[in-house]
Amino acid sequence: MADSRPLPTAYAELPRPAVLCTLVKVVGSAPQAPGAKMWVSPEGFAGSLGGGELERRVLEHARALLASPEAGPELKEYVLCKEMGQCCGGRAQVFYEPLRAARTLVLFGAGHVGRAAAQVFSRMPFSVAVVDARPEWADRHAFPEDVALRVRDPLEYARARSWGPDDAACIFTHSHDLDFALATHLLGRPLGYLGLIGSEHKADVFRARLKSRPDGEELLRLWEERMHCPMGIPLTSKDPKVIAVSAAAELLKEWGLQDRPAAAASPHLHLEEAVGDAV
Repeated sequence: MADSRPLPTAYAELPRPAVLCTLVKVVGSAPQAPGAKMWVSPEGFAGSLGGGELERRVLEHARALLASPEAGPELKEYVLCKEMGQCCGGRAQVFYEPLRAARTLVLFGAGHVGRAAAQVFSRMPFSVAVVDARPEWADRHAFPEDVALRVRDPLEYARARSWGPDDAACIFTHSHDLDFALATHLLGRPLGYLGLIGSEHKADVFRARLKSRPDGEELLRLWEERMHCPMGIPLTSKDPKVIAVSAAAELLKEWGLQDRPAAAASPHLHLEEAVGDAV
């Protein structure tokens, strides 16, 4: 979907992955002034660099960057000449900034530990959502403003959602059966981190339950490979706040603060070759 209205000052609501294209320098005349921005996602774009052939080429190059997982920031220069269908006679430099999909942490359970965890994870470098079917616990006033609430059945939510390495999940529900159902489903998803609250005894019980299933051998392999249970670094306390800090420390170490695969750190300048009205 195309939307040429000016971009909002905050980009949180815009789709990712995307490329933020910024007109950083103009020599001579150009359709837009420096600072104009365009947000390009696989499905569409928002904002505008002035339309015409320049914008078409920017869209084309941004989508090529989106198709390359290793793409990094890049500075590209365009000559606005007759061959581009523009007679401005100037030059424009566009800075391309590829932005990956935002990381998301889902906390299953809005009980005492879930609430404490939401407080600890608030304003971390990823978005946080809490899922609980109980409206009396999924109370907006009990959570930080930047934490999203989903008043839904946790298992239904987990099954309906797509999961990937940029996602993490912590299971804190009020029911061991629900914990087990969530763990069983999420073991097969390519999460960046998967944690389950509990003791060594609870982990042993869950392993035995997994083993009894027809696909138990594969589930046990995935459990050993992916599951963090007991979740968190060892801290001797049953205080929800301490448990939340313990879980947060492990999750940040294992996933939340890990660098993603990055392309070249410094942008390169490319000149879009053209002749005619070039200055």
